[in-house]
Amino acid sequence: MKFEVEVYQNEAREWVATAVAYGVTATGRTEKEALARVLEALAQHLKTAARP
Repeated sequence: MKFEVEVYQNEAREWVATAVAYGVTATGRTEKEALARVLEALAQHLKTAARP
């Protein structure tokens, strides 16, 4: 599965990662941490969305 993720550093110096097509966002102290967290959040989002 492929999806687009935008990553940037906000004013509070936190890294923010957003899975664009799904509107799932996560933050982290490092870029790597933010990406890992958005992957976890996206997996949970997709599991929840797949339930009838």
